[in-house]
Amino acid sequence: MQARNGFSELAIQMFKNAADEESLKELLTSKYPEDDLVNYLQSEDPYVGRAAATALGLIGSMEVVPALVENLKNDDLRACLNSEIALWKVWSRSGDESIDKMLNAGKRSLKNENFSEAVQQFTAVIEASPNFAEGYNQRAIAYFMLEEWENALADCKQTIKLNPHHFGALAGIGHVYLRLGKIDAAVDAYKQALIINPNLVSIAETIMQLRREFEEE
Repeated sequence: MQARNGFSELAIQMFKNAADEESLKELLTSKYPEDDLVNYLQSEDPYVGRAAATALGLIGSMEVVPALVENLKNDDLRACLNSEIALWKVWSRSGDESIDKMLNAGKRSLKNENFSEAVQQFTAVIEASPNFAEGYNQRAIAYFMLEEWENALADCKQTIKLNPHHFGALAGIGHVYLRLGKIDAAVDAYKQALIINPNLVSIAETIMQLRREFEEE
């Protein structure tokens, strides 16, 4: 019974403090160990499970990634979405605030379509933290936008080497192979991404479209 009360309190606190992310992070860090939040993902109350996923996105370490990946297969679609968002947030934290700022600067360059500048910024991230998978993944996106297919492919593969759960990098591999005309390899990469995250609707639709085109030939 005490655990259930704890679950309810988590959901309430997440709702009450949603507008102040920094205060919410402090509250979560002080009151909810990672292991408890991971257990809360399986709560019978869907609101608590969703809140736990969001909380892990705010304060979780890489240790929580397997639990969030498993939760991508939750019957509650909102919990799946919250887990996907949480994974991206966890993956974007290197553990070093200065490196995270560099990564975010690169993301801003991507958003502003300054792709060459983004490559330089993500390269700086990689040089500062060679084992930080998201540096490679983000640089792969920049290379992709520059149509530097081989560089994008190499960075996607390095991302997967460092973070085997990274469905985004697997989808990226599929996108590159598709541009290179390697349809079978693209479909294989897309399928691997879907195994990890079955909620990638656009990827599933791409596979079906490729199959229809193959049947029409």
